[in-house]
Formats: sequence, C-alpha cells, structure tokens
Amino acid sequence: MITGEQMETRRIIRWYFETGRTDGVPFYCDPERVGAFAVQRDELAAGSDRAVFRLFVTLSMYQALRDVVIMRQQRSMQRRLIRVVADVGTVKRAISSHACRALGSVEAFEGCDVSKNGQVIDCGTCPGIACHVKDATRVFKRMGDMGKLPTSAWLRCWRGGGMQALLEEVCREEPSPTKRAELLVQRFAAVHRVGRKLASMFVSSLSTPALAPGLTPWFPEIDGNELVVVDTNVARAVDSLRTPGGPRTYNARERWVREQAALIDLRVFHPDLPAYSPRLVQEALYAFCSKSNRLARGDTCAGRGTPCADCAPALCPFGM
Repeated sequence: MITGEQMETRRIIRWYFETGRTDGVPFYCDPERVGAFAVQRDELAAGSDRAVFRLFVTLSMYQALRDVVIMRQQRSMQRRLIRVVADVGTVKRAISSHACRALGSVEAFEGCDVSKNGQVIDCGTCPGIACHVKDATRVFKRMGDMGKLPTSAWLRCWRGGGMQALLEEVCREEPSPTKRAELLVQRFAAVHRVGRKLASMFVSSLSTPALAPGLTPWFPEIDGNELVVVDTNVARAVDSLRTPGGPRTYNARERWVREQAALIDLRVFHPDLPAYSPRLVQEALYAFCSKSNRLARGDTCAGRGTPCADCAPALCPFGM
C-alpha cells in the first residue's frame, strides 16, 4: 500500500518531469543567467581543468542567499574580476608567484588570517601586501573569508597533476562509481567554505547525466545519481512529507530521500532515466519548493487560484 508521504512525493516527481524540469542549457553554462561566470559547454563536456574549476567556483557561490540573488551578483561582475576567482591559470600563477608562507601548502593555508572588516581587507601575516586571497575577497564582496575559497580549492584539488590526477587517484582507490562520487564529495567538501551540500551539488553536476545531458564528463566512471543535496528547500520538503519527529539532520534527510527513491522507478517518466536516482528525486523536491526560481522562469502556478493537478498543497510555495 502506498503511504501518504509516498503519494505526495510521487506527485512532486511527476510535476518535475512533466512540468517543472528545465530542458536546454544548464544555468551555469548560460551567460543570460550567470554572466561571464558561464562555463563553455565544449570545455565542460571535455572535462578540462579550466571548465571544471570555473564550475566549482561558480556553484560554490550559492550559499546563504537565494539562487536568483546570487545569479544577479554573478551577472553584475566584470570579466576581468571573474578571472581573479574563477580562472584556474590566474589562480595558479597568483599563488605560485607569492612569497607568503601561508600559500605554500594545504596545511600552511589553514593559518591564512585574511579577514574583511568593513571595507578594510588585510591580514596579520603579510599586512599591507597584496595577495590573491585579498583580491578574491574584494571580488566576492561577501563574508570576510570567502576569498580563501579559490586558493583553498587549488591547493587541495588542483595542485600537482590537476583534476585528472585526482580522478585517477579516486578510481584506483575505489572500484564502485557511486562510492567514488562520495569520496570526491569528501575531497571537495574540505575546501574552505564549501562543505557537504555544495560539494555534492558540484560532483553530481559532473556525474549525473539526466541533470545536464552531454555535459557530465565524469560519468560513468563517477556516478552521482546516489548523491543528495540537502538545502533549505529540500530540508523543508523532507520535514513536511515524512513522519513527524524525525531527526532534522543532513544524514537523516538524505536517508529519507534515498528511501523514497528506492520505491520509485523513474523510467515510468522517461525511458532514458535511471531506475534509481536519489539525486533526481531530490532535484524534484528542490525545484517544486523553490518559489523564487519558479517565479523567475514564469511558472504558471504563480497566478493560479486553485491547486494544479500535480500539486502537493502542503509544500506548494504559492500557498494553495
């Protein structure tokens, strides 16, 4: 027997694949949405270091604010400033040419004390001396330590043999494509100000074909279908749909999404979809609950006075 939470979850998934799914260019490749941060599709399809680094920085900006606000900020940034934070060659040269001891290794960088106090950006290690971290902090214009993110990413994941070396290392270490994805999430989550949610979003964007057909160069060696990105929209959906009283933790919500995904064969919505994909189930929950994103794409439900056929009223962001 199908439970109430299963029925509501299936309604949302049906809405996603029949109505809410956005086909075409993913937002991170679309200059109309992210400006000069947009990743070149041919470079992304090839999995180049340049494209993957730009994607990592672009996606890592989606924290603490609504997606539409971040996109507006990204569109407003000049190309020359974006190179400071999102061009892997620029970041590499800036780090390699600087004498600051904090830029010498992952361990040393933990001691980087660059901070933002109002309009003043400086550090105690090399006060008054320009560096990439300070430049990046000015570019981001957010959070006193956000400027450490590109440097931390390069030191942890690109230094040495680049991204290809990291992928080869993970593939040697773990035979399972889905577990390889989890290992990569752990690696990228260690980057300053990234964490598990953003790392899962990044890895899955490169390894879940249904999210961006033709633009997932890590698949099938890396399979991100079992990853789950728990943001505030997904957390709200899970807490509303599941039996009351469950732990409000990332692990518990992730587990619930995976349990629901195991009960649904996604091929009923399209034969090219995988039968089991917690990542796609989670994406459906996110897309349904994100009012600002639905408004931005002109969702017809915004002007309705009554629920649509596939509505889950308890979660409808338009209050029906």
